Formats: sequence, C-alpha cells, structure tokens
Amino acid sequence: MKKILLWTLGIVIIAVIGFFAVTRYLSNNWRPLLEEQLKKAVLSSTDSLYRIEYKMLDIHPINGNLKLTNFKLIPDTVVYKKLDAEKAAPDNLYELEVSALVIKNANAKEAVTTKELKVADIIINKPRLIIYNNRRDYNDTVTAKKEHRPLHQLIKDIFKDVNVGQIDLRDIDFTFVNRSNANEKRTSLKNLDITITDIKIDSLAALDKSRVYYTKDVTLNIKDYKIVTPDSLYVVKLENLNFSTSKNLLSLKKVKLEPRLGKNQFHKKLGHAQDRYDLIFNEINIQDFDFDLFLNRQKLYAKTFSINNAKIDVYNNNAYRKIIKNKTGKFPHQQLLKLALDMKIDELKLKDVDISYSEFDKKSKQVGKIDFLNTSGTIKNVVNDKKALDQNSKMVASLKSKIFGRAPLTLKMTFYMNSKIGEFDYHGYIGPFKGTIINQIVKPLGMAEIIDADIKKIEFNVKANQNIARGSMQFYYKDLRVNVLKRDEEGELRKQGLASTLANIFVLNTQNPSLKGEFTNGNIYYVRPAEASFFSFLWKSLFTGIKESVGVSNEREKSLKNTAEAIGNAVKGFKGDFHILKQTLSERKAQRKQKREERKLEKEAKKTQEELSDSIKRN
Repeated sequence: MKKILLWTLGIVIIAVIGFFAVTRYLSNNWRPLLEEQLKKAVLSSTDSLYRIEYKMLDIHPINGNLKLTNFKLIPDTVVYKKLDAEKAAPDNLYELEVSALVIKNANAKEAVTTKELKVADIIINKPRLIIYNNRRDYNDTVTAKKEHRPLHQLIKDIFKDVNVGQIDLRDIDFTFVNRSNANEKRTSLKNLDITITDIKIDSLAALDKSRVYYTKDVTLNIKDYKIVTPDSLYVVKLENLNFSTSKNLLSLKKVKLEPRLGKNQFHKKLGHAQDRYDLIFNEINIQDFDFDLFLNRQKLYAKTFSINNAKIDVYNNNAYRKIIKNKTGKFPHQQLLKLALDMKIDELKLKDVDISYSEFDKKSKQVGKIDFLNTSGTIKNVVNDKKALDQNSKMVASLKSKIFGRAPLTLKMTFYMNSKIGEFDYHGYIGPFKGTIINQIVKPLGMAEIIDADIKKIEFNVKANQNIARGSMQFYYKDLRVNVLKRDEEGELRKQGLASTLANIFVLNTQNPSLKGEFTNGNIYYVRPAEASFFSFLWKSLFTGIKESVGVSNEREKSLKNTAEAIGNAVKGFKGDFHILKQTLSERKAQRKQKREERKLEKEAKKTQEELSDSIKRN
C-alpha cells in the first residue's frame, strides 16, 4: 500500500512538472506572435487612432488563459487631429487603464490558424475609464458623409468571427469630460459595474436586430452612489441604478436629495428665507431609453419616464429676511428649455407621489402646511429638443391628487413651449370636502380660522403667462363661518370677536348660490410680482377667484379697507378722548384729596391751638 501511494505521488509530480514544462514552452513560443496580433488588431480596428501598452503578458495556451498587467488603451492625438481635419474624427475619445485584464478559456492556439476566436470570460477589475466628448457637426446622422465600416469588417484580416461569452468590468472609475460647450464640464461615477453578455462579431451578427453592438445584452449597475451639491447644503444619494440593453430599461432605486442640516439649522446658516427640499424617489424607470444617442450625443430620448412612490417635502421660514429675486422666465417649462441636456420623453408617468409644502410664519409663530397626497397622472411630450419641438410644441399634464389626503383634485395643464412669454393654461376640479381641513394652512399663514364650511365643488379655468393670469371660478359651498385671529400677550392665537362677527354678518357670503338662487362667479385676475415663483403665482391667482366667490370683490375689498380705516381712526380718536377724560378725572380726584388733607391739617392745627390756650388759662 505504501509503495502504491509513493508511485502515485511520483506520477502526479512528474505530470505536474511535465505540464509546467510544456505550458512554459508553448507560452514562450506563442507570446510574440499573439502580442503582435493583439497590437495589430487594435491599430487596424481603430484606424490607428488607439494603441495599447502593458507591462506583462502572461499566456497559458493549453487552458486558454491570458493575463495582461498594467494594460492601457491610449488615443493618438496626432491621428485624431488628422481625422478631424478630414472631418472623420469620432465625437468620443477614450482612455482606459487597467491594473489587470484576465481572459479565460480562449482558443488562442487554434485561432491563429482558424481565425475563429472563442473566449469564455473576460474580467477587468477596477478599470479607470475617461471619455472625452467633443461633438462634431459632421457626425450628425443626417449629414454625415463618411460610411463607417462595421466592426466585423475592421477585424476580418485577423479573425473571421469572434465569440465571447461574457465580459465583466467591475468597480469602474468613470469620468465623462464634456468639451462640446464653451466651458469644459466633468462628470464622475464610481462603484460602476458593467456586464456584456454573448458577444458575437461576424457578418451575420451585424444584421441581427436582437443584438446591440454585436451583443445580446449590456447591463450597467451603480450601487450606493452619493455626491454633495456645489452649495454644500444637500447630499444626492442613489441606492441602485441598473440599465439593460435587452430590456431597453433604465431603473433607479431610492434616489434622494437630503438636506445636510435640520430645518432650524438650515435657515440659521443661510440667514435668509429659502425653500428647503427633502426629496425621495423610491423607483424611477425609463423605458425604451436610447442609450446610443445618450452616449454619443448626450440626448435623453425615451418613450416613458415613470416615477413611482415618491415624497417631495418643501419647507420655508418667513421669520428670516427675504431675498428679492426676479423670477421672470423661470417657470418649470421655461427652465426645461434651458437645460444643457437635450431631451424628448413621450410620457412622464407619476404614481403615488406625496407633495408637501410647509412654512413657518413670523406673525403667528406656527407652521402652516398643505399636502397633495397620492398624486398620479401623466405629463406628455416633455421636450426641449428644437427639432422635436418643431413637430409638437405643447406639453400637457393630466394629474389627480388629494388635497390634505381628502379633497379630490383633478388638474389639466397645457404648456406652450415655443412661447416667448411662457404661456400656459390650466383648468381643474376640486370635489366635496369639509372646509375645516384647510385650517392647518389658513390658521398659521392667514391668521384666520374656518369654523364651518361645506364645500360642494370648485371648478376653475385659467389662461396665463409669466406676467398675468386671467380666468374664472365656480365655487359651490354653504354654511361658511370664520374667525379672525390675533396673537395675545402670551403668544396664543385668539379670536377677534368684533372682527369675526362683522366678517360673518356683513362681509362673507355664507353660501353660494345664495338662498335666492343667485350664484356669484369668481373672476380670476392677478398680475404676478417679478419675485413671485410659479407655484405662488398659481395659488394667488386662484385665491382672487375664491375671494370674489365668497363676496370679497376688489371693489368691496377696497371699500372694506376704507371702512376699517375709518373705524380704526374713530376708535383711535375715541381712545384719545377717553384718555384725556380719564386724565382729567384723575387730576380732579387728586385735587379733592389734597383739599381734604389741607382741611384736616387746618382742623388739627386749630385744635392744638385751643388746647394750648386752655392750658395757659388754667395756669
């Protein structure tokens, strides 16, 4: 048994030594040939635009393994300038550095004679890739004159066909340098993985419509990406990004814009009022995403852009000073036109989006809040690309939501993208709700309180631009009663009894239509102050219609202000007269008291004198 074991071990050792010797012999003889073919392939397939360098090439022809150490793909700038002069240069130039590139199970030996290369896997760990983009007009698909040869023709002198099972690029350090504009801009990504599956390069694969760039699938994945915004106020976070060419789908999970400071610290640091955003988009899907157009021309073209399960929280604090900025020309659809990224999205879909705006009020010392919950709908033709706008210049939003989670809202907005003054129109419907639900914004920000109101429905129709809004409102309600509030000495909001009574009896229509069946239409007319934002413009325009519907027209509001001023002056005058009367009575009271004291002193002096006289007489 012992002898058998020794013989077995001896045979294994001899076999290992023999395998090593044969592998080394083949490696030493095939390396120069393969190195020559590899470098020739790169030069030929890139029209001499790129060359490769590496420190060491480790080849194992028997098992088909190869390892390149310190591999570099280097562009030749002289060749690039020559191609540019000939109007034949590509838009993108690539630089690649890899510490190690591993090829597994390649038929390197057979491929030299058969010209048919087969590789099971290629693994590239921690590559550093830089793409320099410099768009050339002559590369436009419509005007380009040069006919670029397909990849299989570029390598035909070396290989008849190439088959690769999978290429894995792991933990990529990616930088995109945009030199197409006046100012160079860099965008960097880390923790990027790319998997390329089933690569087949031959004349038939070039015609296979199920393949993209000769591949069955390319998947791109980014995990746990985050970056601080330039103003250092926020952190952008991304849990996962995944793109697949076979599915033609780009998916993003848990995209966040997180403030780096709490609400109080945020405004304390700024020193002025400014919206604070806290955003989370749990799921974003971009379907039929044109990856080729995005990579080569930096244009975002897609059929659908879906946002599912998102929360948008905006907070401000008006106790801090306001910085007045001219916001003319900065409406959302106008800002879309100014984006550096050209886009054409057929349909933007929203599902289960909660939108909240809250504001701390300096006067009431409370936070007012309005919620639009379960917002869903579509925005069609989200476009800023000029050629696409020439075909269709209208962007249409159709949305449904619940105000404070209760009052159903239906809204349709049309934006005219080619308008020089930002024209848009909107109409909507708000279903039945109890008016008391809006106290959480009216009470802190409006210093008023809805005691009761049965809202039947609100319909509105508005045409607007960046300067003015005109339209009409039909506001159906009954049993409207309000309290006018003020802050007392202890800081609590208290009812102003007289003002509340006057408002309910003489100012407001308690119902619409009235008991006589007369309906009050709300006229909408509002001129936007230059510093007003888009959403401020919307709600203040609608508020003019609400005021008229409840009986406070512009003329009546002016009259009420004049009456209030007169009453105020009268009260002020009465207070002044009362103060004088009170002061006079006080002075008279003091005079009477002084006279009583004087008479008392006189009596005491007289009594003392009489007692003194009696004493003298007795003595």
